[in-house]
Amino acid sequence: MIDERAAKRVLALQVVVVFFAVTAGNMVNVALPTIGADFGVSEGTYGWIVTGYMLTFAVFSAIHGRLADRVGARRLYLAGILVFGFGSALTAALPNIESIIAVRMLQGAGAAGLPSIGTLIIARVFPPEKRGAASGVLLAGLGVAASIGPFLGGALVQAFRWQAVFLFSSVSLVTFPFAARLLPRELDARGHTTIDWVGAALMTVGASLLIYSFDLLAHREFGLKLIALLAAGVLALVGLAVWIRRVSIPFIHPEVFADVRYSAAVAVGFLNQATRMGTVVLVPILLHDVDGLAPIWVGAVLLPGALLIAALSPITGRLSDRVGARKLVLGASVCMIIGDLVMATTTGASVVGVTIGMTIFGLGFSFLHSPLLGAVTKILPPRHAGIGLGMFMTIFLLGAAFGIATSITALELQADDAPSWLGLSLGGGAPFSNATLVLSALSLLGLLLVPWLSGKDPRPPGE
Repeated sequence: MIDERAAKRVLALQVVVVFFAVTAGNMVNVALPTIGADFGVSEGTYGWIVTGYMLTFAVFSAIHGRLADRVGARRLYLAGILVFGFGSALTAALPNIESIIAVRMLQGAGAAGLPSIGTLIIARVFPPEKRGAASGVLLAGLGVAASIGPFLGGALVQAFRWQAVFLFSSVSLVTFPFAARLLPRELDARGHTTIDWVGAALMTVGASLLIYSFDLLAHREFGLKLIALLAAGVLALVGLAVWIRRVSIPFIHPEVFADVRYSAAVAVGFLNQATRMGTVVLVPILLHDVDGLAPIWVGAVLLPGALLIAALSPITGRLSDRVGARKLVLGASVCMIIGDLVMATTTGASVVGVTIGMTIFGLGFSFLHSPLLGAVTKILPPRHAGIGLGMFMTIFLLGAAFGIATSITALELQADDAPSWLGLSLGGGAPFSNATLVLSALSLLGLLLVPWLSGKDPRPPGE
């Protein structure tokens, strides 16, 4: 354990690193339509800039914790800064969309270690009685980054083109020498742990193939290639299910899913995160393509909802301890559905309506994540707490990739003059309205699972 002054410096460093990482993620969403226009590609193609990143980020977030025991938390954290920073700089200079997607997937694998190992570092440099306060400071920095990201991204794209978003993220490289000096060497202590690389590979391949199949659907390619991809993706996931029952330390621990409450929490998180990411990627495309808004105003539309998430997320965990996670998650799901429905009735007709819908949507999501995490910690027995939380976060992040693929596919499967399913005259906004309804259906499915969060533990007492 290092002295208090040094620990505070480490915390300040992490706040800066998290600021760059989170801000970058929110800025890219606003830049997507401009990137697509520059390269002359469809939504289904440029959407992979975010989908690919989230996919590798999700899988490697589950690996980095164990990998830190093998190579040392300090080394892995420093490597994450380099991969994220240089990946951002390289993305700004790449000449085609395919190479951008490939580098973004590599960047996601490296950046996944920044939040997970950052939490581990806090646990090692702060005494138990001060870890909560330190985590609160880090969460506040995350909230600020999430709230200003869309507006900052819009301003950068409008002033300097989309490359500026990635060049801004590459400034995170200035934190590397400070991290190398401030992070204590004892964080490089190595242990002996087993990493299920086969399981991780099977999940990555299976999820990637299934999500890529959405792209083929969006382009109406219903032939043998689609069938082969779907079959290969399903086969990889079936292989994963068989594999994890044969190894001692699997990538996914099947026993944690024996509790129906945990499985329900994972499913609710997956579906609502899918709805969220699908929506925050879809709305900038709508505002750019249909409403003709400049990037900075696209960011302004997203700002109120992002501010609500930043302001309310830190307090919802404490609130869930008082009123219960189930009630908050129920209310969150309802708000997200209402927000999407408001947007579905106003797309292409009223930017103000879309702004109101996104604000209601942000209000709902702010009451979702912390209560769900709190519910998971109470559901899991101590011996499965670390494994279960890691698996929850991995599947939660995979929901983001699934949601983006779903929203883009629902949009591209429709003709430009498709009628609104709600029977409204929305002009060019009708396909976006219909895609938003598809996303709200995911939250509705999650809403139906919320009552299971308070079910009884099916395991015998003492397990």
